[in-house]
This record gives sequence, C-alpha cells and structure tokens, in this order.
Amino acid sequence: MSNFNYPNFTPMLGNLTDKIRYEYISTKIIDNKLDNNSFDNKKITSLIASNNINDEIYFWQLYSILGEKPIHKLIHKFYTRIFNDNEAIWFRDEFVESGSINYHVRGQKKFWLDIMGGGPLYKGGELKLNFKHKLVENIMNFEGAKRWMYHMTLALKDLKFHLIEDKRIIKCILKFLYFFMKKYSVEFDFNFFNLYNESKL
Repeated sequence: MSNFNYPNFTPMLGNLTDKIRYEYISTKIIDNKLDNNSFDNKKITSLIASNNINDEIYFWQLYSILGEKPIHKLIHKFYTRIFNDNEAIWFRDEFVESGSINYHVRGQKKFWLDIMGGGPLYKGGELKLNFKHKLVENIMNFEGAKRWMYHMTLALKDLKFHLIEDKRIIKCILKFLYFFMKKYSVEFDFNFFNLYNESKL
C-alpha cells in the first residue's frame, strides 16, 4: 500500500544528522523498539520517508516530506506563544532576556532542519547547543520542560499538524521532541517520565 510520493523536497545530511540518527537508533535497539539490524535497514536510515503508510517515518526524514515552511511556522508559533506567556513569567523572561523572537526562531529552525535532513545549517554542533542551554539553566528542569511541551503541543494544534494527511508526521514530531527531552532530563537531572505522561497530543 503506497499512498504518497516522497520526497516532496530533496534532503541533505546536516552537521548533526548522523550523530543524532545514530543515538536515536541505538537507543531504540537497546529498548527493544527497533531490531538489531536497523542500521542496515534503508527504510530507517534513509533521509527520504517511506511512501508506505504502514512503515514508520523518522525525524531525519521529515524534511523530505515537509520542507522548510511548515517547520518555520511551527517554531515561530511556538516562540510567539512563549513571548506572550503571562501565566509563567519566570519561563517567558528566560527567553525574552536572551534574545528576540526572530533570534530564537532562527536558531531553533537551523537546529531542527539540520537534523531533519535540511542540510548543514546548524554550526557549532552540540557544544553550541549545550552552551545555549547553560544560559537558560534556570528552566532546564521538570517545570520548565513541562511548560516548553505545553507551548509546543498547543502550537502543533494551532497549526493543525494532527490533520495533515500523512498521520505518521505528528507521531514522528512527538517522538523527536520526547527523544530530546529525555536527553535533557539526563543532562539536567529531571524526571522525564512524568513529563512524557503529561504531554499528549
């Protein structure tokens, strides 16, 4: 059963794609969510998403489906929500004080697209990312992560990502978000599992 005709956009490896793809697949093999031979499975490792609705898609394949515009809209909606967050000023001000909406959108978009198959857009690798997180260390905790996922989930809903014809996309984006939240929960020592249970779309 083949319902799609990907790629819609021509993907390229980014500066972080290989590393993050390896980490994700390795983690899923350890967790028995993927087979031991997954690194040899081109449906999994390819930057182009499978056209078979029964196959899973992976976040390094998202650019081949969505291109840049939907990702830009999502990240812009997300940061607009944060900058207008009057309920959690402690959270909002960490972002406001470190740069404009456009500054945050530009950096986040480059990071996401770099991993998602959009080419080498993010310079500095994970060292640069870790440095940025250190600057907002006050919100790199359970409450900060919970608020981050709150705004991202509502941004996804606002833009109706769950209504996109290929229903695998929203699941893939959520797995992308949870993967990084789990990484950060280890790095900054907060309880990821409670967060996972609370942030459903």
